[in-house]
Amino acid sequence: MDFLSLFVITAFGVALLALFIMYARDEHELSRLRERTLEEARKQYELWKSAELRADYVKLREEAMREAELALQRWKSDEEKKIREDAAQRSSSVKLGKVTEQLVPMVLQGALGADLEDFRFLGSPVDYIVFRGLSKGSLTEVLFVEVKSGAASNLSEREREVKKAIEEKRVGFLTYRPAEEKSI
Repeated sequence: MDFLSLFVITAFGVALLALFIMYARDEHELSRLRERTLEEARKQYELWKSAELRADYVKLREEAMREAELALQRWKSDEEKKIREDAAQRSSSVKLGKVTEQLVPMVLQGALGADLEDFRFLGSPVDYIVFRGLSKGSLTEVLFVEVKSGAASNLSEREREVKKAIEEKRVGFLTYRPAEEKSI
């Protein structure tokens, strides 16, 4: 083998080695570039996913708020209807109670042995005072009457106090003569 052949083979080998080294370096650079690209793609995907989740969250929250607002409006409407119905029922009960109070003397006169003229309407703290027998000239009893139209109606605190005073015979009579007063 002559020198020229050896030189060509060596030059060819060196060139081949240089190409191989450049290829390996490019392959390494390409590999790093792929990794950076994949990493950037992952970051972009995470940002997109986060933005999508945020958008979904906002959309779901808005929908939930709309549904809650509708439910609140329905509840308010239903409760208002119930309150109005209850108020109407109570109003009817109060009116019925007032009518009943006016009819009581007619209903009780026979049971109490009193004339209609014996009944005096007060309204508060008791509904009636009945002076039984007074219209016939012979007073037999003074009776305090409280009218309750509902089965569940109870005496108020003031009505209980009046009842207790009567039961304990803490009842009196006073004659007042304003002309005899020195100063008013």
